[in-house]
Amino acid sequence: METLEQLISTNCKNFEQFFQSPPALVAYAPGRINIIGEHTDYNQGLAMPCAINRWVTVSISPRTDDQVHVVSIDFDGKMIFSLNSIYEPKTLWEQYIYGCITLFMQMHSIPSGFNAMISGNVPIGAGVSSSAALEVAFVNALNEFFKVELNGLEIIKLCQQVEHQYLHVKSGLLDQYASQFSKKDKVLMLDFHSLSHTYINAETTGYVWVLCDSNIKRTLAGSKYSERVQETQAALKNLHEQISDITEFKDIELEHLSLLKDIVQQKRMRHYLSENYRVKAVAEALKNHDFILFGKLLTASHISLREDYEVSCKELDYLVELALDTDYCLGSRMMGGGFGGCTINLVKEEYVKEFCNKIQEGYYRKFNIEGIINIYETVNGAGTYPVHKNVQYHA
Repeated sequence: METLEQLISTNCKNFEQFFQSPPALVAYAPGRINIIGEHTDYNQGLAMPCAINRWVTVSISPRTDDQVHVVSIDFDGKMIFSLNSIYEPKTLWEQYIYGCITLFMQMHSIPSGFNAMISGNVPIGAGVSSSAALEVAFVNALNEFFKVELNGLEIIKLCQQVEHQYLHVKSGLLDQYASQFSKKDKVLMLDFHSLSHTYINAETTGYVWVLCDSNIKRTLAGSKYSERVQETQAALKNLHEQISDITEFKDIELEHLSLLKDIVQQKRMRHYLSENYRVKAVAEALKNHDFILFGKLLTASHISLREDYEVSCKELDYLVELALDTDYCLGSRMMGGGFGGCTINLVKEEYVKEFCNKIQEGYYRKFNIEGIINIYETVNGAGTYPVHKNVQYHA
């Protein structure tokens, strides 16, 4: 698997070959895994993600006109438009990029056009947030290139608005936050009510994180995601009408669930409250190196996501079942928006090969689908490289 430096070097080489001049700088942003705390971010809850060693890179250079030329290597596509004209994105990746540029321009003046090239190795549709990595990398490129000096929080909030306004998905900030702020060998303890974070050592001596990609694309994730946002917002409104002191999600306690007569709302809020508890419990388990408890909390999260939040699917459930049918996987759960994507598993390091073989063989036998196994390392969050100082490339 390519390193970040190799990805940047390849991007620069392709940029120069395509645009006949070197880029001024390259920005990058990593994908992420989420250890625990699923579907909590958009309701001001808690989560524990970290960035992984897969990145999206964006190289950029100035133009003398008002044209924007953006090339995507991975999607084999190109978009060209004028800064002063309306552009209709034709593909999903174009929607993300056009959203980033348009919202950036609404906040800050862009004096001239530019060339940009996008490439990377974050798996697409696998639940490790390739879209957030794309947004965060591109906005970091614009921010550094045009010397705007947005801080990290402003960058990720802009990226979130791209999803809200251009993708019509009312997502929270977890993915962008992890991509921007992560540190190597750490997990982020995120509080979305205060928009603050602390770092916890991610040491899992003797165990590794193994992601099993179901190879089921999350076709329902967008619509169901928005549906869950509406359901939980309705639950909050319902409780506020009964108890005026409940004005935010942080005011809701387990004892309040019986006031929700709508069973769906009750189930959604039970997941929310129990998942926040699990995030705190996992933080303690990590500090105490209690991996047995850690694994049990992961599995409890999956059961809650399956039963109460109802965002799993039969393929994910079977991957979890396969994983737990071993003595060397301590815990397993679906990760990400759901309805496809991957599971995250805490596996004894010495049994990783055996684990991967068992998962792939069993999954193929059940569904006739090739599952994809990935083992990731934690990395730092987004950044930029001025090409003339840090990157060597060869045309």
